[in-house]
Amino acid sequence: MTDGQIIELFRQRSENAVDETEKKYGRLFYSVAYNIVRSHEDAEECVNDTLMRLWQSIPPADPTDLGAYGCRIARNAALNRVKAAGAEKRAHAAEITDELLDSIPSNDSDLGDVAALSASITRFLSSERPERRIMFVRRYFYMDKTREIAKLLHVPEATVRMSLHRMKKRFAAFLKKEGYII
Repeated sequence: MTDGQIIELFRQRSENAVDETEKKYGRLFYSVAYNIVRSHEDAEECVNDTLMRLWQSIPPADPTDLGAYGCRIARNAALNRVKAAGAEKRAHAAEITDELLDSIPSNDSDLGDVAALSASITRFLSSERPERRIMFVRRYFYMDKTREIAKLLHVPEATVRMSLHRMKKRFAAFLKKEGYII
C-alpha cells in the first residue's frame, strides 16, 4: 500500500491505517527507537507511541513522506523515554548528540526557524557523496554505532569515524558560510 493510500485511511479515521502503517514501517520505527533506547521493550513502546501519535496527528498533518514523518516521531518518542529514564540510560544518546554539538548553531545565534536550518542541512548533505550522507544520517539521526555503519557500508570502522570527523568540520564551515554562529 502506498503512503498516499495509508494517509487517506488516516483521513477517513479507518483503523486499517494503523495496521497498514505498522506493516509497512513498524520495523523501521522499531530500529530508530531501539538505536536510542537500547531496550526491546522500550523500543516496542516507542513504536506504539508512534502509531498513536500518527493517529492523533493525521489529519490535520499531511506528511508527504509517511516513513520519514513516522521516524521523526519514533525518534522523539525514544529520546523522551531516555530522558525520563534518567542519566544512566542517557549516555548513548548524549554521546552522539555531543559529537555534533560543535557543528550546530548555539542557542544564542539567530536561527530564524527550524525550517531554515533544516534546509541548510539538506543542502549540505546533498553536496556530499551518497556513502557519506548515509554515514551522517545513520549516525546523527538513527544514532547507529560506527561499528554498525561500517558493517552496513562494508568499510572499516576507522573509515567511518574519520569520514564523520571530516564531515563535521565541513558541516561547521558550511553553517558559518550560511550565516549561522557556531
